[in-house]
Amino acid sequence: MIKLYGFPVSNYTQMVHFALLEKGLEFVQEQPSQEPGFKAKSPMGKVPCIETDDGFLSETPAILGYLEQIQPTPALMPSDPFAAAKARELLAELIFYVELSARRHYQEVFFKGERNRAAFDEVKPVLGNALAALNQLGKFDPFICGSEFTAVDIVAAYTFCYAQPVAQAVYGWDIIAAVPGLQEAIDATHARDAGIIVGASHSKALEAFAA
Repeated sequence: MIKLYGFPVSNYTQMVHFALLEKGLEFVQEQPSQEPGFKAKSPMGKVPCIETDDGFLSETPAILGYLEQIQPTPALMPSDPFAAAKARELLAELIFYVELSARRHYQEVFFKGERNRAAFDEVKPVLGNALAALNQLGKFDPFICGSEFTAVDIVAAYTFCYAQPVAQAVYGWDIIAAVPGLQEAIDATHARDAGIIVGASHSKALEAFAA
């Protein structure tokens, strides 16, 4: 059985949690250790990390790819090789240019830290380019890659859940509205059974954190 190490408030953990549920795989959730020994499981000390019969695996794109290999149905990637490659292209753009860019403002927005002036100047044009790419590559019919639900929808939903409030707080910018069809795809993702379960876990964790 797979063990998922991660925190429910981590959007990357949410992505993997969702995929495990969507594929109907058996798994248990474990709190990651804060001790240095955790790097034996996740070399960068990051979550999520999964434990499998073959060993440990970290980094969300690698984990999602592994889950697709061991449980091909229901598929979370297109069957056509080129369409699958285009989906991976979208995944990379969401993670590298939306999620990681917005993350540079997390300290200010979520933890009341000081504004990072370099990030303020640098992040907005990167986000703008990423949104243009999403507009160009996405089909939104009704899902991002077309008629079939894919891992791209999962990653987008849990990328924009934090990137959107960041962009609004820092730039007064509704980045979801900049991509027609994106809000509907995100809503459809959260409305799935897996999305409801992940959302409830996230809400419970936030309540515990605030208590």
